[in-house]
Amino acid sequence: MSLALAGCGGGPPPVTFDLVQPEVVAKKALHVKRQFVVTEPIALQPLDSEHVLVRRSDGTLATLAHAQWSDRLPRLVQARIVQAFENAGAVGRVGIAGGPITPDLTLDVEIRVFEVNAGAGQGKIELAIKLVNAVTGRTVAARVIQADAPGATEGPEAVETLDRALGQVLREIVRWAGPRI
Repeated sequence: MSLALAGCGGGPPPVTFDLVQPEVVAKKALHVKRQFVVTEPIALQPLDSEHVLVRRSDGTLATLAHAQWSDRLPRLVQARIVQAFENAGAVGRVGIAGGPITPDLTLDVEIRVFEVNAGAGQGKIELAIKLVNAVTGRTVAARVIQADAPGATEGPEAVETLDRALGQVLREIVRWAGPRI
């Protein structure tokens, strides 16, 4: 397996990967009544980076050799969530926190797992999401969304495995949150 610990020097420069925006189609047109923003997801330090994480069979974390995300993972996930809602029909009603939209709600996200699991041969993602009233700060609804996608655990194919898992997560976020917004 092609794994390297973060901070190891030498070798070729890392290949930079982006998360591909999957097509997100709502079963019926998404009619969002309120404006909302997606806050930048929170994550523990290993996830709050540009490193593509791999969980080894012994449970330890490493980084995918010679690979990095195009930005910090929380910013990429935030952008893809916004795009998923826009692609489902919420254009003009959704944005990134701090942007020009005055929100009625915020979608708060915690990235709990976003890794290639070498032992299981799959990409694993787990996000905790909350819809929060932007005026009162009260949680309107919350849930944890998980997805696994089988595939490669090294090289560019490992990133494709994470893309497939993220596609499942994004579709579920839109399906779940859309009617509540």
